[in-house]
Amino acid sequence: MAETTLAVANMVVTRDKATNLRTILRLVDEAADQRADVLVLPEMCLQGFADFSFGLGDERVAEQKRYYFHESEPIPGPSTLAVQERAAQHGMLVQFGLAERALHGNLVFNSTALVGPEGVVGAYRKVHNPAESVYFGSGERTPVFDLGFATGASMICYDLAFPELARVFALQGATVLLMSTAWPMRGRDRDDDYHGAAMDLAARANAFFNQSWLLVSNQCQVEEKLQYWGHSQIVDPFGTVVAELADEEGVISYTADLGEEILRARTAGFFGLNLLQDRRPEHYALVSAQDHYRAER
Repeated sequence: MAETTLAVANMVVTRDKATNLRTILRLVDEAADQRADVLVLPEMCLQGFADFSFGLGDERVAEQKRYYFHESEPIPGPSTLAVQERAAQHGMLVQFGLAERALHGNLVFNSTALVGPEGVVGAYRKVHNPAESVYFGSGERTPVFDLGFATGASMICYDLAFPELARVFALQGATVLLMSTAWPMRGRDRDDDYHGAAMDLAARANAFFNQSWLLVSNQCQVEEKLQYWGHSQIVDPFGTVVAELADEEGVISYTADLGEEILRARTAGFFGLNLLQDRRPEHYALVSAQDHYRAER
C-alpha cells in the first residue's frame, strides 16, 4: 500500500493578514521540504483570533468587529487562491483557518479552508463556538472530503471537546481528522498546565475512540494576556502521539501507510476490537435527543 506524509504546524499568528499569509506560504514550503501530502495550519491563522476578554458594549469589541468586517474573505477568495498556487507547486493539500466572509461581510464564520492544487477541496464552519457568538456565526454542517488518499474531515478547536462530532465524521467514513486550533494555556508553565494538557488528552481520546488519524495544528505565540499551548501533533489510530512539536514555530511530519495502520488498529490494536463495528446505536438515542432544548408548551 502507498505511504502518505502527514504534517502539522505550530504558527505564530499576528493581527496582520499580509504577514500571516506570508507565514502560511513559508510553512507550506517547509512542509514540502518534508515531502508532505497534507499540511494542517492553525485556527484563524489568516486574520488572527479575537480577544474575548472584553464585555459587550466595549469599544474594543466594536473595533474587532470592524476588523473582521474588513479583513474576512469568502471561500474561495484571494487567500485561498494564493495557497492554491503554492499547493500546486508542491502537489499538496493545505488546511488553514480564517474568518470567512458571508452576507456581504455582515456574517462572519470561524472556518477552515482545505485547499489543493485544483482549488478548494472543502470548507468547514466551526460548530461549537458559543463563546465566540459576538463575532462569529455557528456552522451547521458536518461535511467530509475526498483527500485522494483517504476520506477526511475538518474540526476547529472546541469541537475536539465533543466526541459526538468526531464520531459523526467517522460514521461518514472519515479516517483522517484535520483539526485547526488556537488552544490557550492558563498561565505560563508548560510543564504544569491543565488547560493545555486537556487538548492533548482530548486529541488522543478522539483518535483512539474512532481508531482514526488526528492531526492537530495550534498557534504558539505568547501574548500579553494569553499564551497558546502549541504542541501541534499527529495522533495515530491507536491514540499514540507519533509526532509532536513543543512551543516553537515550525512543521513536523510523519509518514505511514494510513489505511494499513487503521486496519491494524481495528483488528489487532485494542484487544482486536473494532470500535465502530461494536457500536450499539439503538441505546444512544438520548445523545441526539433535542427535547430539553425546545420550549415547553
